[in-house]
Amino acid sequence: MNKYLDFISDEDFLECVKKVVDSYQFPNETTPTTILEESKNTIDGFKTIFDVSVNQISFEEWSKFELTRQQDKTINNKIGEFHQELLGKIDGWVDLGVGDETEIDLKKADNTVFVELKNKYNTMNSSSTKTCREKLEKVIEKYPNATAYWAYVINKDYKSENRVWAYQNRKDERIRRISGDKLYELVTGDPKALEKTMDAIPKAIVELKGKSYELTEDDEKTFNEYKTYIFRSSN
Repeated sequence: MNKYLDFISDEDFLECVKKVVDSYQFPNETTPTTILEESKNTIDGFKTIFDVSVNQISFEEWSKFELTRQQDKTINNKIGEFHQELLGKIDGWVDLGVGDETEIDLKKADNTVFVELKNKYNTMNSSSTKTCREKLEKVIEKYPNATAYWAYVINKDYKSENRVWAYQNRKDERIRRISGDKLYELVTGDPKALEKTMDAIPKAIVELKGKSYELTEDDEKTFNEYKTYIFRSSN
């Protein structure tokens, strides 16, 4: 019996979670000076002094916030990869990774479903939206029995949806937009699959990092309120 989720093995789930956990860097010493010296991008010293003065924090506190901010893009990318890799490990599905001829992220093994997966609904500009649409159109042209999806795990206002994607006067029932909860349901058959995945993540982190990483009772309460809000559209 699986410890975390019934649609993916514990080993595969922990592997996916670990890749995200490992993207959080915890240097032994974080000081304002080391942040300045080691930052990949030049830090705005004027913003720094505004942040410290207006927020009434120390430079040491600022350095911790700044490190988190710098890590944020990397972590967001890893979370996007987390969903793609996790869904690709489910029986009957394939994570296409990088370099597949379709240039798509995920597919059903029988070539009846293809998914271009984004972590959030607003991560594409007009150019990348056009590119995404063209890729999906090419897929359904090559595979006439397939349905192609533009998927986003986090939709605006956490709205639950699976609908035709009308784009610049082009409308095809086989090209659709789909939110994360509906995508997880499509792949697993379980309408609660995305919510269950969120539930399982803190437990997996404790397995990887130790009991000191357990949520407190107050945090558990807040977490449940958080989930209730996020999944209100799909429940």
